[in-house]
Amino acid sequence: MLLSSTTCFFWTVLSSLLCVAEFRSQFPKNYNKQYFHHSRSLRSERPNIIMILTDDQDSLLGSMKAMPKTNKIMRDQGALFTNAFTTTPMCCPSRSSILTGLYTHNHNTYTNNGNCSSVEWQQVHEPRTFGVHLKNHGYTTAYFGKYLNEYNGTYVPPGWTEWVGLIRNSRFYNYSLNFNGQIVRHGDNYYKDYLTDVIANDTVTFLKQSRRYNQSSPVLMVISVPAPHGPEDAAPQYQHMFENNRDHRTPSWNVAPNPDKQWLLNVTDRMLPIHQKFTDLLQRRRLQTLQSVDDLVERVHAELHTLGELENTYTIYTSDHGYHIGQYGLVKGKAMPYEFDVKIPLLVRGPNIRHKTVIPNIVANVDFAPTILDMAGIKVPEHMDGRSFLPLLLAAKESNNGRKFINLTDPWRDTILLERGKLTKTLLDIYNNGGVGVVQDISKSPKQIRLGRVCARRDRQQPCKPKQRWYCEKNHEKWYKKRCRYQSDQPKSCPCSSSKKKLKRERKKQREFLHKYATKSFIPKFIRNKRSAINSLEYGTSGLNLKQSIAERDTPLDLFERRCRILTNQTIQCDDELYEDASAWNEHKTEIDGLIKELRKALEDLRVIRRHLKSEKPDLEDINNSDTFYTDAMIFQGFGSDADSEEEEEEEEACDCDETTFPFRPNRKFENNRRLNRFNRRQRKHKKKFQKRKRGKECNSASMKCFTHDNDHWKTPPKWTSKPKKRRRRLNHPRCFKEGDKQGMECHFMDSSHWRTAPFWKHGPFCFCPNANNNTYWCLRTVNETHDFLFCEFITRFQSFYDMKKDPYQLKNQIRLLDVGIREQLEEDLETIKSCRGNDDCHMRAGITSLESKQNSFQPSGDGALNRDEED
Repeated sequence: MLLSSTTCFFWTVLSSLLCVAEFRSQFPKNYNKQYFHHSRSLRSERPNIIMILTDDQDSLLGSMKAMPKTNKIMRDQGALFTNAFTTTPMCCPSRSSILTGLYTHNHNTYTNNGNCSSVEWQQVHEPRTFGVHLKNHGYTTAYFGKYLNEYNGTYVPPGWTEWVGLIRNSRFYNYSLNFNGQIVRHGDNYYKDYLTDVIANDTVTFLKQSRRYNQSSPVLMVISVPAPHGPEDAAPQYQHMFENNRDHRTPSWNVAPNPDKQWLLNVTDRMLPIHQKFTDLLQRRRLQTLQSVDDLVERVHAELHTLGELENTYTIYTSDHGYHIGQYGLVKGKAMPYEFDVKIPLLVRGPNIRHKTVIPNIVANVDFAPTILDMAGIKVPEHMDGRSFLPLLLAAKESNNGRKFINLTDPWRDTILLERGKLTKTLLDIYNNGGVGVVQDISKSPKQIRLGRVCARRDRQQPCKPKQRWYCEKNHEKWYKKRCRYQSDQPKSCPCSSSKKKLKRERKKQREFLHKYATKSFIPKFIRNKRSAINSLEYGTSGLNLKQSIAERDTPLDLFERRCRILTNQTIQCDDELYEDASAWNEHKTEIDGLIKELRKALEDLRVIRRHLKSEKPDLEDINNSDTFYTDAMIFQGFGSDADSEEEEEEEEACDCDETTFPFRPNRKFENNRRLNRFNRRQRKHKKKFQKRKRGKECNSASMKCFTHDNDHWKTPPKWTSKPKKRRRRLNHPRCFKEGDKQGMECHFMDSSHWRTAPFWKHGPFCFCPNANNNTYWCLRTVNETHDFLFCEFITRFQSFYDMKKDPYQLKNQIRLLDVGIREQLEEDLETIKSCRGNDDCHMRAGITSLESKQNSFQPSGDGALNRDEED
C-alpha cells in the first residue's frame, strides 16, 4: 500500500514538470529577461527619465572625488561631459533655466529674490516647464526636494503628478514640505527628518508604487537634494570624514588682490588666518553632506535594477551651479563668471550610451529641458533657447578620452552666454554713461561723490594745520572723514579757553546762580583755571580765609618727603641714595607704609562723616533761609577769596596760550555725553514706537474705533497668513555693517551659532564680503577644437579675457593683448547673444574662429596683438 502511494506521487510530480517544460518551450529563450519579472507588454516602450539635481556642487574643487558610488554607477557606466556650464551661477535663475530651457534674460529671474516663483513666473513660465510637456504626453511625473528659493508652498506647480516640494531655501532640519498640497513640518530628528534621506525614501517608494499601479506609464522624476548647500549639516555617521581634505586649495586659492579683474576682486584682500581655517572646515562639511547623496544614487540604482527598469531609464546627475571656497580671496560663495562657479558636474547613463564615454563638447543648463523632451520622444518647442545633447550621447559609439570633439550633421554650437544680475535703471544709466576708464568712479554712491569733492580741497589734506578740524583719508577706494588730533605744547594745567562765547555762557550761568542763592553783599570773583578751583576745595564755616586754614593745617602728605617721582612716560624715578643705601631704602619704605595706614584711616573717617551728614540732612526751607549757605556751597561751584583771585591772575599771566595753537576743549567729554544722550533718546523713542505698533496702538484714531488684525486672529483653517519681513543678520551686527559700508559690498556674519551639527566652528566670529552690487556681467564662453576662452563685459564697462588653454585658473587678464579686430568681433558676438530668443537665434558658433582663419590665428598685427604661439 505504501509502495503504491509513493509511486503515484512520483508519477504526479513528473507529469507536472513535463507539462511546465512543454508550456515554457512555447516562449522565447530570453523569457526571464522580458516576461518573468515585469512583462514588457505591460510597460511602456518609452524610457523612464530621472534627474538628480544637487545644490551648489562644484566640479573643480574635488566634490566628485568624494562620491565613489556615484562615479561607479554614473561615470563608469555612462558618459561624462567635461565642459558643462550653468548660464547663471545662482540658485533660482539656474533652476528656472533648467525647468524652462530659457536663458535668464528670457525668463526674467535674475536673482534669488526678484521674480523667483513670482506671479509672472507662475503665469507665464511655469506652465511651460518640461514637467508639463511630459505629463501631457502620458508620463507619470514626480518632483522631490528643493524647487525655487522663494517657493512658499501655497500651491502645487503644474505638470507634477506627485509633488513633495521644499518650502523656501535648502535646509536639512527644521523645514516644511508641500506634500501634494498638504504642509508637512519636520523637526531635528535625524532618523525622521534629515531631508536627503527623506527624499531618498520617498523616491524609492514612488518607484515601487508607480510600477505597481501605473505599469503602462513611463516615469519622469526630479530628485532635488539640498546638499552641499548651507548650512552643510551632514548625517551623524559621516561627521568624522575628510578632516584633512585640501582639494579646494587650487592655484587660485587666496590669490588677492587682483588689480586686473573687476572691482570686487580689485578691492578684496588676502584672507586672514581665521578665514583660511573656515574654508578648510567648510570644504570638509560640504563633502560630508554629499555622502548621503552618494547613498541616494546607490539606492535609486538598486531599486531600478530590482524593478527591471534599469536598462530602460535615462539618469542625469548634475548641479544647478558651482562654488568657490577661498578662490581669489573670496571666503565662499558663487555668482562669479569663472570656472569654479559656472562649471558643473554632468553624468548621464541610459539606453544606447556607451560606458566610460567622455564628451568635451560644450553644453549648458538650458539644454536639460530640450534633452529630457528628446529622450521622451517629444518635439522640442522652438521658444526654448537650449538644444538637446542626446545626439552627442548617441553619436559617441566608441569610448572617448575627452580630447576628440563629436561632430554632428547639424553642427553643434561652441559658444554659450553667461549672464548675472538684473539690469536696473541705475545700472543701465551707469552702463550707458560708462567706459573702461570710469570703472572705479561708477562704483561710488552720491554721498561718496560729494565727499570726494570736499576731500579735494586743500584745507582737508594732511598734515593737519592750525585750526583744521577734519582731514580726509582714502581706504579701499572710499573716502573717510577723520578728526584732527592735536598735541598742544602747553602743560595740562594751562586750561586755555576754547572760545569767548563759551566764557560768556559760563559767566551767565554763574550770575544766575548768584542771583538765586547768594546775598547782595557778596561780591564773587570768577574762577578761570582748574588750579584755583582745586585750591578752594576746603571744608569750613567761612569761605574768606581758605588759604590761612590750609596753611595752618599740616596733613601727613605735606610732612612727607617725596623722594620718588612718577614721570610722564609712567616710569618711577627715585633718588640715587635709595638705590645705593639699604638703610635709606628701608626708612623711606617704612614712611610710605605708615602714610598709607594714616590715609586709609582718614578715608574711613570721611566715610563715617558722609553717612552722618546724609542721615542729618536739613529741610529745603532751612537751606533757602540760611544766609551762610553760599560760603560752603559756592566753594564747590568755583568761588574763592580775594587772595585767591590775586594768585589766579598771576597764574593766568604765567599761562601763555598761543593763538595758533588748537584751543583746549574742556567740555569735549560733556559734548560726547550729550551726543550719546541724544542717540539714547532716539533709540528709546524708536523702541517705544515699535512696542506701540506691536500692541496695535497706532491703529487708534480720535474719530474712529480701530482694531488690529494679525496671524493669530483665526485659529482654524483657512487662516490668515502674512509674509513677515526678513531680518538680515549682517545688518544687525556692527562689524558686518562696517565691513559692508565699503561701497556696493554685500557682507555676511559668521559665528559659532551658524552650524548646529558637528564638526563645529570654534574660532570666533568674523565677517566676509562675497559679492558686490556692480558684479553684473555678460560673458562669452567658447570651447571648440581650437579655442577655449572666456570673454566678459561687466556693467562698469570693464572687460576681461582668459585663454583657458594657457591659463586654466584665470590668473591673468589678457584683454589688453588682444588684437583690435578680434576684440571688436567678441563684442559683436556678445551683443548678439545677449538678446537672443529661441533655439535658432541662441545657437551660436564663435565668429572669432572664422576671423582668425583670415588673420592666421592670433598672429600679432601690432603692439596689442596676442600671439597664441608665445608664452605669457
